[in-house]
Amino acid sequence: MKRRTLMALSIAGAIGLAVLMTFPAMTVTNRDPQKGNGHPQGSIPPGLEQEIQRVEADVDRVEQQALAQWQALPITSSTRMQQARILGKLLLFDENLSVNRNEACSFCHMPETDFTGPIPLLNRTTVSYPGSVRSRFGHRKPQTYTYAPFYPVLQYNKTQQDFYGGNFWDLRATGYKLQNPAAEQALDPPVDPNEMGMPDTACVVHRLSQSQYRSLFETVWGVQAFVIKWPSNVAAVCSSPGPASARDPFPVHLSKEDRGRVDSTYDQFGQSIALYEASPEVSPFTSKFDYALAHTDQQVLSPDELSGWNLFRGKAICNTCHLDGTASSAKQTNPSLLRPAEAASVAPLFTDFTSANLGLPKNPAVPYYDENKPDKYGYAPNPRGLSFIDKGVGDFLRSPGNPNSDWKQYADSFDGKFQTSTLRNVDKRPRPDFVKAYMHNGYLKSLKQVVHFYNTRDVLPKCKGADDLGQKISCWPAPEVAANVDQTVGRLGLTDKEEDQIVAFLTTLTDGYVPPAAK
Repeated sequence: MKRRTLMALSIAGAIGLAVLMTFPAMTVTNRDPQKGNGHPQGSIPPGLEQEIQRVEADVDRVEQQALAQWQALPITSSTRMQQARILGKLLLFDENLSVNRNEACSFCHMPETDFTGPIPLLNRTTVSYPGSVRSRFGHRKPQTYTYAPFYPVLQYNKTQQDFYGGNFWDLRATGYKLQNPAAEQALDPPVDPNEMGMPDTACVVHRLSQSQYRSLFETVWGVQAFVIKWPSNVAAVCSSPGPASARDPFPVHLSKEDRGRVDSTYDQFGQSIALYEASPEVSPFTSKFDYALAHTDQQVLSPDELSGWNLFRGKAICNTCHLDGTASSAKQTNPSLLRPAEAASVAPLFTDFTSANLGLPKNPAVPYYDENKPDKYGYAPNPRGLSFIDKGVGDFLRSPGNPNSDWKQYADSFDGKFQTSTLRNVDKRPRPDFVKAYMHNGYLKSLKQVVHFYNTRDVLPKCKGADDLGQKISCWPAPEVAANVDQTVGRLGLTDKEEDQIVAFLTTLTDGYVPPAAK
């Protein structure tokens, strides 16, 4: 178990009008459990098609910019890093790598929202995004790409009795094969039936061999990448949505040698994306907080932002999981004495690379709960329907995808746990009224809600039902997974103003800060 100091503080102050204004009403969808993947009326918001078209156009625009960057770049030994990063960018923004040639990786991960969901309509409602087969939705919120390459390879620390590292909400991108969790994370969406929908990794490699930037891939990784004898039906096979049948798990039929080349090239596909994600274009360390660390002779943070940081590492104990680089000190008992000059010399990542069950309730607005009947391709993503319970890391440890049989014994202890994500860019959005979704299931819709949940989860009463109008304000539903709930949070004793000050500090973690003198 994670060793944390337990704090039992009583809630102080009343919930002010500002809180009420911050909390939009929850959308509750009534479902008929007998219906399948048609998605009951009201579960998919009107206007979605227009928003999908907008994002598709944005994806195409960025792809064209990346192609122009590549074509303008001299191909020399001194530009190898730039070549590899541009390749990774092209791979992220190429819609042709999905079964219906309509969904790039970036469809769910656009730059203006910290490389997470770019459609506020979905963030407010379904949380998850449609795949290349548009009637299929995933069951979790899209995670951010920024700073993901800094997560280490997943390992179990027996002394701490905890897992460290890995990517995805459930840590299943362990990094054990490529020694890079971000690279292994990139390998999953193209062949996820609910995302890009390819039936075989060979389909991605075949589409890459036909891409406009094939020569760039060969420049970065070698001409052997596509020396593969493709079967005559490869195009037809790769136009049929996955998953492949259990009887024919690799429907692109290749020789052993060609399958080995496909596997190697597909790994290079993931490594290229990770190189781009680690670049300053995606993970730049250019927030107001970073500027404050670099200019300790200046008062960079506002009074509320500084108060919020002091609460973050003091009364609210946020930095027990979201490490902010603050040096351990007896002064932590009086956080108001700490100043930016006392922070660590390295740029903190605001995570401890572990996972936790925060006691979040189930989010019934996710369309995945409707996908319990076979669709027109014969695939039922979620046969359990509304009875499905997302156990996070625990389910991964039980699954065939767990590469280490020694880890299975810990599954029960990790039920309900999800990755402790970085807080960097947690408020990045294209405009102030843009709604983002928070936590693995997107149940919370603002940073104010997030802080209020951490503050009052164990103080406010349980809601009386899904239609309780006090939900997220004066009551909280029961947790989806009752086991292993983290007791560090839940009754922090923060006032409404202190909640707002923590939110103010979190906004300083957005990259792209320009100091006043430079404007």
